[in-house]
Amino acid sequence: MGVQLIHFVCKRCGACCRVPGYVRLTEADILALSKALQLAPEVFVNKYTELAPGRTGLVLAGDPQLPCLFLAENGLCRLHAVRPKQCRDYPERWRSAEIEAVCKAVRSGDEPVI
Repeated sequence: MGVQLIHFVCKRCGACCRVPGYVRLTEADILALSKALQLAPEVFVNKYTELAPGRTGLVLAGDPQLPCLFLAENGLCRLHAVRPKQCRDYPERWRSAEIEAVCKAVRSGDEPVI
C-alpha cells in the first residue's frame, strides 16, 4: 500500500535536486534527454551518464553528494519538460526522508492508496 497526496504544489525551489543520491535513467529518459540536448543517444550516454553502483543500470553522472548536473543557478531544472521518470514520479510514486525534510512544497491530505 502506498500513499497518495491529495494536494501537492511544487514551489520549484530545487531542494529535491540538491539531496544526495543518484538519478536512475530509463531508456526512454535517455532518448528524451538526448533529443532535448540535440545529441545522439550514444553521445548523451558517454557525456552525461555513468554506471550505477552495483552495475544496476545508468545514472546521471556526477558526485552523488552534489546537486543534479541539470539544476540551474535559479533552482530550476534546465530540462524540466523531459526530466527523468524518477524526477517526474516524486512525490506520487516515491519519497525519501531526506527530500521530505527539505521540500518546500505545499502539501496536505496524505491518504492511503488501496
